[in-house]
Amino acid sequence: MCLEKLCNKCCEMHNSPINCILHLIAGIILIYSLWIHSLKGILIAILIFILGHIIQIAGKKTKRKKR
Repeated sequence: MCLEKLCNKCCEMHNSPINCILHLIAGIILIYSLWIHSLKGILIAILIFILGHIIQIAGKKTKRKKR
């Protein structure tokens, strides 16, 4: 039951297409940066992950204001 709630929350957090694309790009950068041991690349990937979530949150707030 708890796993189902966690899965639903995770899917809800990633339902924005922009967020999904940014996470895909960040995942590729992260894997490559881990492969070549690049701290700079890892930090850039983390920032892209965070940017995706910020865009997701901002999109939810603008949808609420339009109603």
